[in-house]
Amino acid sequence: MNRLQLNKKDFTPQKSQKKLISIISGKGGVGKSVIVFNLADTLSRMGKKVLIVDADVNFGNQHVLANINVDYGFKQFAKSELSLKEAIVKVSDNVDMLASTNSIGLFEEIDIATIANCINRIRTESTEYDFVLIDHSSGVNKHSSVMAYGSDIVITVLVPELTSISDSYGLFKYLHDINSNLECRFLVNRATTSDEAEYIYSKLCAVAERFVESIPRYFGYLKENDDFRKSVASQKTLFNSVPASTSFSELNVLAHKLLGTKTPFGQINSFERINKTAATADIKE
Repeated sequence: MNRLQLNKKDFTPQKSQKKLISIISGKGGVGKSVIVFNLADTLSRMGKKVLIVDADVNFGNQHVLANINVDYGFKQFAKSELSLKEAIVKVSDNVDMLASTNSIGLFEEIDIATIANCINRIRTESTEYDFVLIDHSSGVNKHSSVMAYGSDIVITVLVPELTSISDSYGLFKYLHDINSNLECRFLVNRATTSDEAEYIYSKLCAVAERFVESIPRYFGYLKENDDFRKSVASQKTLFNSVPASTSFSELNVLAHKLLGTKTPFGQINSFERINKTAATADIKE
């Protein structure tokens, strides 16, 4: 039992072959929701069926990104008023969404066991999907932590800013204290270069190894690109709003990482290459 009073018996012990992926961040404004939206689209264009779960019950905006009006979704599902099939809305041929709408205060009266049951229901009722991407609220809170604990992979999104790096480390430490077996990965968004992203990851690894005695995996990076802002403004995916965007190769690399397949873009090897220890990481003050 840990400080959240979690118990592994609260979660389904046998995981299916599909992947439940929690995408989190230590602070807001790092592009987490936009990444979830476009990563789902990228996977769908590879022939995979994807469910987006907007678990940000106070400020969910996945339906805004998709330009979809919804009056029901995560709130009704979490309260067991609707099944998953009844609560979702269709985004495209291979993408569905469990949206969050005007749900402020939803979790104030819901205990941890109920939240654990919610993530278990998502797993058991989403058998038709190849991937379930869960867009969490930002920062540390017990509800997101429980849902992350019930996921297969936890990806923390950060940007090259001191506050984001610091908050990401704090969030990793918090989750590691809850469950040291969580598969945690870092994704650096809005990087200037791949070297900058790798340097930031190396700093995080060194601090984590020293104080947490665990090193998260490197998931990859997305470079700073105004095309994402254009796609948000148009309420479309990057592929549908800026067809010639240079960010497609980076999104494809991330998708291939989730699929466990090789990519022609040449980044996948570098992802594996830079899992450094504190002894080899370049830590500069």
